[in-house]
Amino acid sequence: MTAPNALWLVDASAVIFRSYFAMAARGLEGPGLQPPVRLAWLRFLVKVRGQLPPSARIGVAFDEALGSGFRHALDSAYKAQRPRPDEALKASFRECRALTRALGIPEAASRRYEADDLLALAARRGRPRPVVLMSTDKDLLQLLRPGDWRWTPGAPAPESYTQLRESLGFPPEVMATYLALTGDASDGIPGVPGIGAKTAARLCARFADLPALYGALEAQGWEALGPVAGAAGIARKLLHGREAAYHAFTLTTLSRAVPRRFDPAAQALPPLTEARLEKALRAGGLVGYAL
Repeated sequence: MTAPNALWLVDASAVIFRSYFAMAARGLEGPGLQPPVRLAWLRFLVKVRGQLPPSARIGVAFDEALGSGFRHALDSAYKAQRPRPDEALKASFRECRALTRALGIPEAASRRYEADDLLALAARRGRPRPVVLMSTDKDLLQLLRPGDWRWTPGAPAPESYTQLRESLGFPPEVMATYLALTGDASDGIPGVPGIGAKTAARLCARFADLPALYGALEAQGWEALGPVAGAAGIARKLLHGREAAYHAFTLTTLSRAVPRRFDPAAQALPPLTEARLEKALRAGGLVGYAL
């Protein structure tokens, strides 16, 4: 399975929202996050924490850059179509953070940088430890390297780097380029007109990143694209959409400028004692609930 010394990186929103919408569909949840979802979050953390060997590490990142992040400053359309969380939702996320800290699990959030950027920071600082990424966010796949894993919350088992590379058709670390070319409707990023998913995947299998792709086009013309049907037309679309591609690339690439002190790989986890669990229940406003 995964390496015993792996660094587990958890995208809190992916887990919490999955629980929230699942409970809403069953009529168990209303506006904001009430105790059932916070309890589900605590149970998730306890389950993951309990299965980690002593040599493993774990870190959790939360999103607070909801309209205030540096990407929003670069492009007002970035995630503009997404509804903003209400005050109850924000308050409950704060309680989820508090109970995460109470369990002794390193966590971080920022109003300027997204959870993805914080997890990228943790991954870089944690190398050469292999990474187990717990998220549904395709942007985060760019963090993965050979020997890493992605575990989708709710899935019975993780996917290896090799499996992801095979299913994507290109190395996961080139995901920022793929999204810059195809666009990402969920984030309000348009991409390059006329470049679809299949073409983008072929390009990402051939070039290490967007600058490498455009550098090859400048040096060799459409022949740089190799034996691809319609290469000349694809090259014209790429050159015409160069500005859009590079703008999208600034949005899809995870930041290397995060100034936070977030290094979960450096922190051994404390024992998961009864007292610590009780502390987490109090921090999450869950006194009286049973794990």
